[in-house]
Amino acid sequence: MYENDESLIIETGYTSINKHSETLCGDWFKVFENTDRKIIVLSDGLGSGVKANILSTLTSTILGTMLSKNMPLDECIETVATALPMCKERRLAYSTFTVLEITNGQAYLVQYDNPSAIILREGKRLSYNYNVHFVNEKEIHESRIILQKDDIIVLMTDGVTNAGIGKLAKNGWQHPEIIAFLERLDTKQMSASHIAAQIVNCSLTLSEDSLDDDATVFVVKVRSREVVNMLVGPPENKEDDNKVLKLFFSKNGKTVICGGSTASVVSKYLKKPMRVIQDSGNEEVPDMASIEGVDYVTEGIITLKKVVELILEFSKNQMYCLNIFKSKDPASVLALLLIEEATDVNIYFGMSENVAHQGTDIDFDTKLALIKQLEECLNKMGKSVKTSFC
Repeated sequence: MYENDESLIIETGYTSINKHSETLCGDWFKVFENTDRKIIVLSDGLGSGVKANILSTLTSTILGTMLSKNMPLDECIETVATALPMCKERRLAYSTFTVLEITNGQAYLVQYDNPSAIILREGKRLSYNYNVHFVNEKEIHESRIILQKDDIIVLMTDGVTNAGIGKLAKNGWQHPEIIAFLERLDTKQMSASHIAAQIVNCSLTLSEDSLDDDATVFVVKVRSREVVNMLVGPPENKEDDNKVLKLFFSKNGKTVICGGSTASVVSKYLKKPMRVIQDSGNEEVPDMASIEGVDYVTEGIITLKKVVELILEFSKNQMYCLNIFKSKDPASVLALLLIEEATDVNIYFGMSENVAHQGTDIDFDTKLALIKQLEECLNKMGKSVKTSFC
């Protein structure tokens, strides 16, 4: 159990793909959280397109809002049933849902008609019990699970379990097969987003890249904090080099040095040579380098600009992480470090003007704006970011 263990965090990630030819997704999720409580509601509306989108949006919003205000579950469900607009064609107001509430190391799981949530512990499926009760003839399953470090909870809509019907999977992607797929993955080393992307990508493959239903996966992972410390540019005053670097290298976590002049200062401070890693770059991004005692050494502004581009693409579509994994250039390596591994990022921004950039469009303000953009992207991904100027 991890209650009150500040070295652990709840990481979340999701991937959602629309049914072919639909511009709106009939699945919807919402996350409600405060300092010690997180509520996730995943809903799947009847049918697809606009109607399904309205049903699932209303369901997830109403349920999450009421539950976050500690309203009784039965009252929340009855309110949803009353509020949903009736489908004129089918005379139904129907939306499935899964609710996951995490408080003080305990998961409270409420499930109605979505595929059963999968819980992995130590890479294997964890069997969990549930109580059944009925609300307005709806069969509701309730479970309570004490969570442990590295536990993974996978929520999904039936677009995943129905993937491939009539195509590469005669009976769809059945629940036991999804479990077996997850158990084969090295999920301990994967972020929540990466796990979600892997599941949806397999659904797409089984459906020959054309889903017959919206497919959404939301993953929750209990994981250790991982700190990444980045030094971008040397300190403004050269006499502060040793003081700043002593502080930088005293911090726990992985170290990243960005920029050639910064790497030279670090090499001198550590009394270790800097060696270029030949052919590690490509036509867009210069080669990486290595310095003993440093985890990653990259070029500065060009590499960082590409890193921000990759993270922005990932923010739009979390399946993009699978594309980044295929690349081994310095920007992709650094982007994956920040997306997959980092939970806390400390950026030390050196205020020194780079004489090599004089007369170019890469000035101090450009570099500062890029760091601010990186900070904003990481914050939106749920990372804890602190920028210090030196």
